[in-house]
Parts: sequence; structure tokens; C-alpha cells
Amino acid sequence: MDGEGRKAPDLWIGYRALAVLVPLFAVATVVYGIRIWTRIRPKNRLNGADHAITVAFLAELASMILTAVAVSRGFGRPMYLLSAADTEVIGISTFIVFVIGYWASTFARVSVALLLISIAQQKIWRGILWSIIVFNMVLLVGINIFELFQCRPIRAIWADVPGAKCFPPETVWNLGYAFIAVGIVSDAVFAVLPTILIWRLSRDPVEKALLSLLMGLGLIAMAAGVPKITTMQLYDTRSDNVMGDMMPCYLWTRIEEILLIIAACAPLLKAPLEGMLNRRFGLPRFSPGERKLNTIHTLPSSPTRQQGYFDSWREKPWHYLKSNNNYDDDDDLW
Repeated sequence: MDGEGRKAPDLWIGYRALAVLVPLFAVATVVYGIRIWTRIRPKNRLNGADHAITVAFLAELASMILTAVAVSRGFGRPMYLLSAADTEVIGISTFIVFVIGYWASTFARVSVALLLISIAQQKIWRGILWSIIVFNMVLLVGINIFELFQCRPIRAIWADVPGAKCFPPETVWNLGYAFIAVGIVSDAVFAVLPTILIWRLSRDPVEKALLSLLMGLGLIAMAAGVPKITTMQLYDTRSDNVMGDMMPCYLWTRIEEILLIIAACAPLLKAPLEGMLNRRFGLPRFSPGERKLNTIHTLPSSPTRQQGYFDSWREKPWHYLKSNNNYDDDDDLW
């Protein structure tokens, strides 16, 4: 305690946060890089899920850069130790991070949903997944609009502005709780649903178990979102130490976003891991399981009708044959 009876400030809290975030983001960068590399070689197979995770990764990359800038100016330290210039830089940096951070988590979840849609054959599952995507996107737009109009002028979020008007902290907490709840539910669905969908694929049982495990990594991200519920109440724009109070929630939010990116990329690591194990240790590659047809077609007795029958099937696109015969060309996916 100092002479005024005040607890000695923690001057290194921001750097300790970076010590957690930087290695974690490095892992996410490697995993994301491997995913994209395997999707463009030997041929370009990028799809909507890959584009969505790219948006999430770029948003998180910007968040990490801005976080480093904020920490270098004293983010996390008590306000009375910060100059007006430092407070301004920290305030602008963290505000932008809060806005684009929602993009990182939302698009990571959208990427997982699009990946599951590509293997879901039943309309009910596709409908559920599309509903989750739409709801998450609507919530993203809504919460970004709220962030932009949280205080008038917007500078009042991080600085003392006379006559400024801000939403009460309870409103901020409630909206934050709503976003956390949607995220937890989405992560739970994305962790459980793959088990149902993947085990219907015609693949090796060990391969199915591996894919289910990789898809289930979203549960770790879901667990990281739970501490935000308790730490969010520390954030109050009216506090005398708003920069220090927001650090716990800020840290857990970034951890959750990075884990979501890792979890979204993990299933696409199956192919390179399989190849590495085969080359280094001589382990056999996974082999497709028995493929079963859903329908049996008999030929008409008339030669003329037989020719017409073959012509009609020749004209059908491959995706039609795939969907009707339950033929899983999932090597292009995994």
C-alpha cells in the first residue's frame, strides 16, 4: 500500500495479458496457414467456410496489433498513471478491438456452420445451421451499431467528456450477456452436431472419431466464454479506472476469439496430419468405408426406353447423383 492507503498498482498486467495472447495467436496463425495451404494445393478448393475464417483471422490479427499498441501505452494500469495522450490512444485502440472482435468470433462460428452445411444431407440440419448463421449475423450488426452509439460523443467511452450521454452499464451488460449466451449455444451445437453428421459419412471409424474430436474443440472455446459472464460486470464507463477494470473481460474475450479460430481450422488439419503420419511413421492412410446406395434403378424392357433412360441420367449434374446416392466425396472437404 502507498502513502494514501491505495493498493500498489500492477504495472505489468497488460504485458502478462500479451504473454498469454501472443503464443495462443501464434498457434492460430499456424493452424490457419496450414488450413489455407491445404485448400489451395494441389488445386484451389476454397469455399465459403474458408472465406469466413479468413475474415475472422484478419479481424483477430488487427485486434492483436491494436492490443499491443494499447499495452505499450499503459493499457491495464490505473487511470491516474496515464497521460491524456496515452488514454486517448488506449481508448481508440480498445474501442476498435471491441468492434472488430465481434467479427472474429462471429465469422469463426459462421465458418464452422458452413463446413457442417457442406456435409449435412438432411434439410432439417441445413435449416438449423442456416438459422444459426443468420441469427449470429443479425446479432453482429446489432451489437456493432450499439457499440457505435453507446456514448454520445463516442469519445466519452474512454475519456471524461462534460455533458456526454451514455447508456447505463446495465444495458451494456445485458447486451453482452445476450451475445455470450448466443455464442455458448452456437458452440455447443457446433460441437455436438458434427458427431451426428460425421458418423453418417462413409469413412473409416477411426477417421470419424478423429474428425469428431477435432470438431469438438469448440467446447474449449465455449468454456473460455464462461468467465466473461463474471468479468463483464467490472466494465463500467463511469468508473474512475475504466481501463484497468475492463482488462479481465478484455483478455477472456480475446482468448475465446482465438480459440474459436483454432477450433474452426482444426478439422481441416486431418489430411495433413494423416499424410505426415504416413510418411514419418508408415501408418496406413484412412480408407473409405462401404458406400451404400439409397435407391435401386431397374432398366426398362424396351431398348428405346433404355437409351432414353441413360440419356436422362447422363444429363444430370454430378451433385444430383451425389445427393441421391449418398456418395460422399468428402476428400475434397477434409
